[in-house]
Amino acid sequence: MSSNTDLDNFVGLSAILTGFSASDLNPPLSPQPVAVEYLRTLKSKVDAALVSQLLTTYQTIAAQFPSDEQPAEVQSQILADPQMGPVARNVIRMWYLSIWYDGYTGTVTGFSPGTVVSSNAYTKGLAWEAMQAHPMGYSEMHYGYWAEPPVADDSTNVGASAFRDSSEGGQA
Repeated sequence: MSSNTDLDNFVGLSAILTGFSASDLNPPLSPQPVAVEYLRTLKSKVDAALVSQLLTTYQTIAAQFPSDEQPAEVQSQILADPQMGPVARNVIRMWYLSIWYDGYTGTVTGFSPGTVVSSNAYTKGLAWEAMQAHPMGYSEMHYGYWAEPPVADDSTNVGASAFRDSSEGGQA
């Protein structure tokens, strides 16, 4: 845990909202802490009282409920709230797409105006990891890596339950 309570609460809430662990979202020794950029963006785009309400509500949930009950509480206390819900959904979009959509009314279309948080954030968006790809125009791989077929990495297991085949006993 850091000494920044807002950052800790933001990362804890984000872990529940995105399905990625807090240590994945804010690695302790990260030279480019994208969580700090995202929190800064949230605070610059949303009324301070609403940001405070969002983070304080999560802090209360984290203090009062065991970790396995926290997602349901976030759903009922934050996502279902008419003021906090749209902001929380925009936080999800920001983590995955590295874009803050203006208006945060809960309705985002392909034509919704938005702002890319930063080039650093763009390369660290969760969508790239979730689809096992890299951002367009950016790669940490060596020149010519595309000549070999990619190796599937199913170890992330993010969102796996949403795609479970009905023949495996899950819902389609």
